[in-house]
Amino acid sequence: MSTSWLGRVRMRDERKSQPVRVITDGRPPAPEDLLDILRDPFDDELWPADKGSVWERLADQDNAVERRAVATVADVSVLAPCRPGKVLCVGRNYRAHAAEMGNEVPAEPLMFHKPRSAVVGGGADVIIPPGFNRVDMESELVAVIGRRGRNIAAQDGLAHVAGYTLGNDVSNRDLQRGDKLWTRGKGFDTFAPLGPWIRVTEPGLELPKGARIQGRLDGELRQDAALGDMVFDVSAVLAFISACMTLEPGDVLYTGTPQGVSALEPGQAIEITLQGFELGTLRNPTA
Repeated sequence: MSTSWLGRVRMRDERKSQPVRVITDGRPPAPEDLLDILRDPFDDELWPADKGSVWERLADQDNAVERRAVATVADVSVLAPCRPGKVLCVGRNYRAHAAEMGNEVPAEPLMFHKPRSAVVGGGADVIIPPGFNRVDMESELVAVIGRRGRNIAAQDGLAHVAGYTLGNDVSNRDLQRGDKLWTRGKGFDTFAPLGPWIRVTEPGLELPKGARIQGRLDGELRQDAALGDMVFDVSAVLAFISACMTLEPGDVLYTGTPQGVSALEPGQAIEITLQGFELGTLRNPTA
């Protein structure tokens, strides 16, 4: 069965980024795979009102003239797979992680934002700001919104998810603990690695609860937990958020990190994967 992977790339010797799609047999895109140039399926301004979802916009391009393979993955620089309007996050969504940080599990999703300027793709440096005692990696599953929604019912949240990718909620603990809000501690440039690709899913698809989010630092496994260990699942979190704000195509949701968050230093390598539902590997060095 074919699988669509969405991303953004930069062609050699060009400054402008380009939305693309790779179609595979289920595996993540490989260097030899061909890229299809797309009209951005997450950009509402490019589409009429009757094409309101990412799935409709992709179907509309299946036989379109602008769909053309012009390069392989090896020929381009792979960037963050979308340009999110909102970078939404939920904290303390794994009981063991809340416990390791000395916190109670929240009674409702603990929501916060990261700025768009924090987003970088796989391969980009995570810059460790000097003068602080601790900056941590946080390995996370990321849901990508594919259909606009407000006041979404809890059972309907997944119908608004276009697909999934991987993220790292890099966190400056000095500032997070000292400030009343988490904006500074979570918001440094490069503190939201995202990618490498968005795996497109059918509306309403629930990921296997046994799939495991894993994070490695310099090749050593530091984080490993099943998605079923989440306190609030993706659908419930999206319903909670949509009660106060409209979710729009291209918005991303970092769904929380498991136990094992680890301090970062310059010169290390971070790898994040999801075992049991292939999303590729998000790799970032630190600097």
